[in-house]
Amino acid sequence: MELNKPRFTVIICAYNVENYIERAINSVLSQDYKNYELIISDDCSTDNTMEIIKKYINENVKLVKTPSNTGTAGGTRNAGLEKANGEYIIFLDGDDTLYDENVLKNIDKVIGQDTPDIVYLGFQDVGQGNKERISTQENSTKIARLTCDLNFSVSSRCWNKEFLDKNNMRFVQGMYYEDEVFCIKGTILSKSTKYSSMKVFKYYRNRKGSVMSTPSVKKCSDWYRMLAEVTDLYSITPKEYKPYLLSFIKNENETIPARIAAILKSMECGGPIERLPKRNYKFKEFFDNEN
Repeated sequence: MELNKPRFTVIICAYNVENYIERAINSVLSQDYKNYELIISDDCSTDNTMEIIKKYINENVKLVKTPSNTGTAGGTRNAGLEKANGEYIIFLDGDDTLYDENVLKNIDKVIGQDTPDIVYLGFQDVGQGNKERISTQENSTKIARLTCDLNFSVSSRCWNKEFLDKNNMRFVQGMYYEDEVFCIKGTILSKSTKYSSMKVFKYYRNRKGSVMSTPSVKKCSDWYRMLAEVTDLYSITPKEYKPYLLSFIKNENETIPARIAAILKSMECGGPIERLPKRNYKFKEFFDNEN
């Protein structure tokens, strides 16, 4: 650990979350473990989010503001990453919270003296029966994550900053589902990983007015853009893992029509996006080997 270098940087991504941002900030400031910095990256909020954030700014709590609204979380997170000094990065959306006051302390114990590229963690899915999404030895292997990841939330992982910088890992800007591309690329390039069944955050699903619950035509087209970005990762995938990436691509492509249908139906009804089909992919050969 470098002298005066924080162990963690927590990056909170914020846009028009005036009713939630204080809760998110306080979940970080209440941590028992204090060797961290907090960066709040605001995507040009138009409500009172900025006024609330400014009350917390000090030497250890920094504000980053995008030059113009990026429309998705990718650009906001990238802005925070550029200012991050911590050894490890934890992402948190402005309407979510860290799970409890022991999160950073417990992640530090999991990392220990090692330097994993990624630490796979879990979360509580509030609003869907309070289900817990847990990382295990079985679902945290590279093969398992490529075939059918447990989830594509970047907040359910702790990221080695040096690993991210070395591999030029940044989020695709201006595209929904950027988490998926980022997480798959991380899985492909990672050399060492750890996992823990601990829950790192609480995900408050389908908040009214949230970016991910609002249907749009762009969300439909971005499913295909996301899949194209994932397909481009084939060239950097080690040979022994290519079949599992191809299996995911094939399975994902087959489910996209149902996902788009759910979005279009929500647009027609004027309500939030209905729950999208859950991934439960099994390995599937990409090529027809009969010929």
